[in-house]
Amino acid sequence: MTDDPNVGAATDESEYIGGIDPDEIVDEKRLRPTPEQHEKLKSELYRGDRFDAIRRAKRRYLIVGRGGTEGPGKRREQVCRQLDSRRDASAFRLEDFGFTGADLELWAPAFDVLSAMASHIVGVLEDFDGGHVWELGFLYHHQRHVRDALWLLKRLYESEEEMREKYDNGMAASHLAALEKAAGDRVITWSEEKELPDAVCEIP
Repeated sequence: MTDDPNVGAATDESEYIGGIDPDEIVDEKRLRPTPEQHEKLKSELYRGDRFDAIRRAKRRYLIVGRGGTEGPGKRREQVCRQLDSRRDASAFRLEDFGFTGADLELWAPAFDVLSAMASHIVGVLEDFDGGHVWELGFLYHHQRHVRDALWLLKRLYESEEEMREKYDNGMAASHLAALEKAAGDRVITWSEEKELPDAVCEIP
């Protein structure tokens, strides 16, 4: 979710949402923006061609996962482009709306708005190193709301040791287990980058 280097450098996952503890992210008071923040949300989300394109699309894909321009972030962008190229479809990421590290307090309500708009929420998972750990927490708490919209593109690794290295995070692992159970057969696995486009094709 985070292309911004300041966000990606954070070590405490609560920093990704302006100090909101993952267990509190569904608290309406914490998600409700101030008047100034609400104006910023309107400015970034509700105005412009990007938001209009999403509203017009029949299929609206919110792509969550690692940010950045290399590695996992690049592959997530690839998924976004592939889904966005479909007829009557729009694929988008939170950072596409201009939110930066200076807008941390807005990430939670903005993500809440976009996940509610999405017809499909697609998680591109390669590890638990990044701001998408917060997104997993959000979806974990909201899994009843997103149950029918959630798809997971989960990368598998050859050895159990590497799987543990990439995914051995107690809180995130429990969230992922709950999400995988909720998604059922909408968990699509892939191992090598060349397999990812075919995995994306399985998402309707």
